[in-house]
Amino acid sequence: MTAHKKKTTLSRRIFLARGGTALVPLFLGTGCSDNVMGPDESDSTEPTTPEPTPTPPEDRVDVIVVGAGLSGLVSAYELVRAGHDVRVLEASNTIGGRAQTLREPFDDGLIAETGPARIPPSHDLTLGYIDHFGIETSPFYTQEGEYLVVNDQGVRQRQSPGVFLSGGRDAWLKIPAGIDALPMAFAEALGDRVQTGLPVTKVVRDENGVAATYGPAAKELRGSKLICTVPLPVIGKIEFDPVLSASKQAAFEATSYQDVTRVYVQYAQRIWEDDGLNGWGLTFAEGYSEIWHPTWNQEGPRGILMSYMFGELARRIAATSPSAIVPGFIGRFNALFPGTREVAEHGTHFAWEHQPWIGAAFANYNPPFSEHPELASPEGPIHFAGEHASGHRGWMQGALESGLRAAREIDGSVTEERSRATVVISRRQMVRRIAGIPNMPGWLVP
Repeated sequence: MTAHKKKTTLSRRIFLARGGTALVPLFLGTGCSDNVMGPDESDSTEPTTPEPTPTPPEDRVDVIVVGAGLSGLVSAYELVRAGHDVRVLEASNTIGGRAQTLREPFDDGLIAETGPARIPPSHDLTLGYIDHFGIETSPFYTQEGEYLVVNDQGVRQRQSPGVFLSGGRDAWLKIPAGIDALPMAFAEALGDRVQTGLPVTKVVRDENGVAATYGPAAKELRGSKLICTVPLPVIGKIEFDPVLSASKQAAFEATSYQDVTRVYVQYAQRIWEDDGLNGWGLTFAEGYSEIWHPTWNQEGPRGILMSYMFGELARRIAATSPSAIVPGFIGRFNALFPGTREVAEHGTHFAWEHQPWIGAAFANYNPPFSEHPELASPEGPIHFAGEHASGHRGWMQGALESGLRAAREIDGSVTEERSRATVVISRRQMVRRIAGIPNMPGWLVP
């Protein structure tokens, strides 16, 4: 596992924000024995009796976290700060769950997102942890050029930023270094407590707590508690013994997920800007999809156009022969932005339904979480988290909320007030970032 290196020292603001709570140092290395001098080689005439070989200790922690998405990472992070021994087991070889940034096959350091990318200014936990880790943000949408809207009849319309971004989207932010900077910051703080490539296959509850069988060698890890953050499309890969309650399984079955496919094409030049367009827009032809220009404020002449598709259109594109997807979208983008075919270089696509340890993009709002609170209710020592178990489905805010809620269920010192105080953001800094925005959320008002 690799992570971007960041400063881990605490600022005075963050230290004071923790108030009277105990500061738990995050010394989470592999650990070393205090016996660094070697065996005692003093002269002794007495024969020595070999020490009996000790029985290997049971592999045990306080809390097992299944899944290294944002909900699992934040719950582990706060529980460690509260003094618990925690281990995170991630099935894939990637940290962050759906918070993934694409860097390949793009050139010149260009990047684009496969999952969450936009951060509304009302999402205080998301922005708070970003600020807590010292991660920079920038505007998500551009105020330059015109946006393109194409109706289902193919009629083109240009819209000014003021019209297209009405409703507060002009204040949305992004992480210019890549959205994966946030999960990587959690993972760096947790150190080798986060282990990847180790799918959990079985969870057993008994009078001593919970045991998780994981990895290709079917090792067992015991804990007093376990937090399951596995997305529901793939939770069936885990055998629960005893089985989860009927109400829990019914809530799983009632929760549907959205399919999302994204297609990216890199261009040698951003020639759409010569026509006064900024590369962003919406199209309702062949189904609703969004057109993003994620590189609008990235360096260099090259640019990336991205098609963000949902539902049936997403499934249809995902089922297309992989070799035909990018060439097909070079043609689609050329119809939207004439002349781009001549400067198209290469591209790629990403379908969430094809990700073996995730299975879909995000939980649908209908039926809402409020109708199935069993999604979040504990079952003995097993607790549940994930954006599907929150009121902010499809957002990083929901993942963070649910992870903190699961941590609070295990340790009452991880209160919502403490968490929000810990991630308190500099209002002066945020107000400066979104100066002139009329719909500033109340929590940012000085």
